[in-house]
Amino acid sequence: MSLLVRKLAPSELDWANSKYKEIDFLPSPDSDFVAVAEIHGIAAGLGRVTKVAPGVGELGGMYVFPEHRGTGISKSLIQFLIAESALEILYCLPFEHLYSLYESAGFRVCQPGTLVPPRVLDKQTWCNAHYSKSVLLMCRASGSNVI
Repeated sequence: MSLLVRKLAPSELDWANSKYKEIDFLPSPDSDFVAVAEIHGIAAGLGRVTKVAPGVGELGGMYVFPEHRGTGISKSLIQFLIAESALEILYCLPFEHLYSLYESAGFRVCQPGTLVPPRVLDKQTWCNAHYSKSVLLMCRASGSNVI
């Protein structure tokens, strides 16, 4: 399998948002860092990081197209987004059944008392009201940062 993960070109954002619309995910504005995974030049998945505060972001919009699931694309997208975002702290709001995937990438369930940006908390509340599957609040700090 020839897998390439790259930053989405600005001219591809409408296409990415059409994919997000198909699965009832929120669209990405121009300010998001959006990545696309390709197998042999064919789009196979998407992911993004939204900056929510200085040095802080939310990793999300993870979507591997059905015909490419089970091939490790989600792990490759997550690793690429973590590395390329270069943010000190990342939050993510995965569906509960994806807990182990995000844990394997260094995310942990946020502990009570963690200072979470209101924008992330608001999105978690929206997701849990909007989707039938439960959404977790997880976080990951780079280097010696502690959450």
